[in-house]
Amino acid sequence: MRFPTLLVVIFASITGRCCGYRPAKIDNLIVFGDSYSDEGRLAYFFAHNNTAPPVGLYIPESNVTASGGKSWPQLASKKLGATTFNYAVTGAVCTDIFPDTLPSVKEYEVEAFAADTSYVNPATGNNTLYKNRQPDNTVYTLWIGANDLGVGGFLTDSQEPAGSTISDLIECVWPTFDLIYKLGGRRFVLFTEVPLNLAPLYRTPEHGGSGDVPRWPDKLAHNTTEYEQKILEYTTLVNKIFAYGVPLQQYVQRRWPGSEFSLFDTHQLIEDIYAAPNKYLDAPANATGYYAQCANPMDIAHTDCTFSSNPLSSFLWFDELHLSPKAHEYIATEFVNVLNRTSKYGLYY
Repeated sequence: MRFPTLLVVIFASITGRCCGYRPAKIDNLIVFGDSYSDEGRLAYFFAHNNTAPPVGLYIPESNVTASGGKSWPQLASKKLGATTFNYAVTGAVCTDIFPDTLPSVKEYEVEAFAADTSYVNPATGNNTLYKNRQPDNTVYTLWIGANDLGVGGFLTDSQEPAGSTISDLIECVWPTFDLIYKLGGRRFVLFTEVPLNLAPLYRTPEHGGSGDVPRWPDKLAHNTTEYEQKILEYTTLVNKIFAYGVPLQQYVQRRWPGSEFSLFDTHQLIEDIYAAPNKYLDAPANATGYYAQCANPMDIAHTDCTFSSNPLSSFLWFDELHLSPKAHEYIATEFVNVLNRTSKYGLYY
């Protein structure tokens, strides 16, 4: 008796690709996540004695990012003609189950967004931050997991309490969209995990990966092959759960009625760039190495780094963990295509 339900879910997912889809104009791009999306919020924390931005303050886009330049939200918003409201924080995890991590999505980012939506400017009596936020003209994105799964997270068994598992990451994602939905969100995009096993931080040295680096100072004391395989297993597992979980939540559990949900397969996009770097990167294309070797991984201004003599645009990776601005250009382009339901990297529900 379960087969009809499964078929309905599959059919609903496929029909999202149908020709003739005409998305509404996007005026607002609201972003949640970590350093793969942050464009200035961590910098505000650092500049204000680790104090969060006050309610109602707009954080402008910045080129001082973990990617070493423009990141995908800024690039995508330019293509869309939209304004970005970016709550992503470099170093963030989805929920607070790891020590010494920066503000999380669940405990800080979505709560900051909720506070901003109800903010009233005393001078005007209006919400001067969100002037035109409607269900059809606003897209909400979540890209999280790189810190949860990696060094300082599940990979190094750093979770607290000890009984926490990867399911805590998954079970943080769905309530995040619950709150956004409650606050009027109806257009959602969830990003998959990138292939972290290809990042120099997690790649074995014999496969072109880094040795000991400040972000992982005792990497070579471990079985690097084992850890490369573990991070592959973790990212693959989470992505499979996302792929099956979104239609389960959307259609079977009927969690967000009346909403549009897309899954953006950044994992496959980065694998494609990695497999054919000459097609995507400037010469001399380099998908295994990285452009910047930095002494302080939390210094997003990159004031103490050694840079390659080759162009930044020739690299897939800016440093041992973060994608380069060139990679972010492709992410931004395909993100817009996902919104238009024309990308091969999108699943549409």
